[in-house]
Amino acid sequence: MNLYIYTFHRFHPFFILNINNKQLNYSNTKINKLISIKWQLILKNEGSFTKALNALTGKKIKVKMSQKYNYKCKNISRNIRCVWLENSLYTKLIFARSLWLFIYNNNINIELIKNRPVGNSFIEHEIDIYRNIHELYYGYSEYLEKNFIRHQAIWGRKYTLYYSYNSYVIIQEFFSPYIVNLFN
Repeated sequence: MNLYIYTFHRFHPFFILNINNKQLNYSNTKINKLISIKWQLILKNEGSFTKALNALTGKKIKVKMSQKYNYKCKNISRNIRCVWLENSLYTKLIFARSLWLFIYNNNINIELIKNRPVGNSFIEHEIDIYRNIHELYYGYSEYLEKNFIRHQAIWGRKYTLYYSYNSYVIIQEFFSPYIVNLFN
C-alpha cells in the first residue's frame, strides 16, 4: 500500500499498525516490541506536539505552509493544509497534512488555523477537542528523507480530531528521525 504525501510523492510503509486509543496504553506488548520508548512518547502524545517540541528544544517552533486548498460546495467547506514544523535553525521536524471539513454553522472559526499549529490554536482559544489515533506507520519516502536531510526510516501517525462529538479534521504527521535526539 502506498500513501501519497503529495500527488507525486509517496510514503512507502514497511508496516502500518491499525489501532485505536485503547490499544495505545504502555502495557501493549505488540507496540512495546515494535517501537522504542522514546518513539512511543512521540507517537502516543495526546497534547499539542508543538508545545512539547517547544519544551524539548527550548525554542519557538515555526509553521511553514507548503500547500493549502479550499473547496466549497453548498454549505460545506473542505480545506487541505500541508505544513512543515521547523525549529529556529530551519531544521524540519514534522511534516503534517490535514483535511478539514467545515459546515458553516459550526462554532470553529477557520481563521484559527491559518499559519498556526493546530493544537496551539485549539488550546489558546479554549476549544475542547478529542483525538482518536487510527494508525501508526513506519516506512520511507524519498521526498521526506530529502527534506529531513536524513536517510532513515520515518515514523508517522494518522488521527482524527473531534469537537462536540463531530469529526472536523483528519491529520497525518510524519516525524523526522532527528526528533528522537531531542530526548538525549
